[in-house]
Amino acid sequence: MFAWIADNAVTIIAIAVILIVIGLAVFSLVKEKKRSPGGCTGNCATCGMGCAYGSKKP
Repeated sequence: MFAWIADNAVTIIAIAVILIVIGLAVFSLVKEKKRSPGGCTGNCATCGMGCAYGSKKP
């Protein structure tokens, strides 16, 4: 078992680094999403969500 780990140490370290970078990116996206205000503000010109709010007739 230890021989296999020693033979593949570079690959294991590379995969670990990639997983850490992906985890940090996901964490950053979740943190940013929580920080941004949610919900529809009614300003469809700056929204970009593609909702049907602006197409509803009063």
